[in-house]
Amino acid sequence: MLNSKTIDLFRHGTPALSGVYLGQTDSPLSHEGAQECRDRLEEHRSWELIISSPLQRCLHTASWLAKKQGIELLIAEGLQEYDFGDWDGQVFEEVYQQMPEHADRFWRDPEHNPPPKGETLHQFKQRITTELEALLLRPEQKILIVTHGGVIRGIIAEMLGVSPEHWGRIRLDYAKFTQLKYDYDGTQFWPQLISCNSANPY
Repeated sequence: MLNSKTIDLFRHGTPALSGVYLGQTDSPLSHEGAQECRDRLEEHRSWELIISSPLQRCLHTASWLAKKQGIELLIAEGLQEYDFGDWDGQVFEEVYQQMPEHADRFWRDPEHNPPPKGETLHQFKQRITTELEALLLRPEQKILIVTHGGVIRGIIAEMLGVSPEHWGRIRLDYAKFTQLKYDYDGTQFWPQLISCNSANPY
């Protein structure tokens, strides 16, 4: 028998830090970012489970929504943003001034040119895949994941076969939804991208 699972990926709101390599640096949301998330989420009540990155720009919103709607909240360490290593939290322009060739190589070919002491894309994709596979085995059929732009791009790219140097072509604004559907028969999953960068998951 074929079953279906819907996963809504929600990118966190506008963070307090901007213009930086914002990976695992734990910036809070800006006041405007927190409000835009509340405005976007409070009208929707169809989820059975909420999953969140542990970073506060995601967890703040996920905790608020879970409490408001009485939904179980789970924290997924593997759904944190990409780790930029020595560049994490640093201003883009300053990194380019200090290491222009390395920074340029990273954006042109991130798979083979990670930041100093940063995460490789293989490591990044592997931890995302591990979390997602475990999630697909859960009984809930409608799930919200509050996470990061890099994580969402990684999931979409893996699903559609987009190479890493083209991930930046996937537009993902703050406080917007990406919806995925997984059909499964108990042994195998068939994924579909339903919508991307939408103000409404339905």
